[in-house]
Amino acid sequence: MYRIMLTFISGLAMIYTKSETGLHAIKDRHAVDITRAQRSALILFDGKRSLREVLDATASLGVTASDVEVLVASGLLQPSAAVPGAARLEGSAAVPQTAARPDDAAVPLSEEERVRRYRVAYPLATQLTAKLGLKGFTLNLAVESAQGFDGLVELLPRLRSALGDEGVRPLQAVLQGR
Repeated sequence: MYRIMLTFISGLAMIYTKSETGLHAIKDRHAVDITRAQRSALILFDGKRSLREVLDATASLGVTASDVEVLVASGLLQPSAAVPGAARLEGSAAVPQTAARPDDAAVPLSEEERVRRYRVAYPLATQLTAKLGLKGFTLNLAVESAQGFDGLVELLPRLRSALGDEGVRPLQAVLQGR
């Protein structure tokens, strides 16, 4: 129990992956006794998403850190690697975890700041894509499936091509913290 708590203390940037037991639990729904919400969270832990990203993605299902603690205690999840302030493992297509303005480009964004910017930018991005009508349907789906701050930053080029520089400017300003 203490070891599990230490894992959570290490931060929400902790990255988990499914154990062999966890992989078996995904294949056979009745192999272990977990809730639907816990199963949904288990599916999302892929060794790339941080604890924060999975909790954000499953918040509407009511998944909490306690649910993840149950998955770890049950041996379904195991710590993969802790990457402070990063949403994905090194070597992936992640955008650098630094502030987006040139004058403070060397200052890394805190997890709280990234979450704050995402919470403001996500509704704005959905509003912008909704203005495109059917033409923006797939882009709207991409926004809805974007995984946190990094996902929206990765979508900026697609949004810019559909909305133009002027149309994407408000979203870009929010993501850059202006």
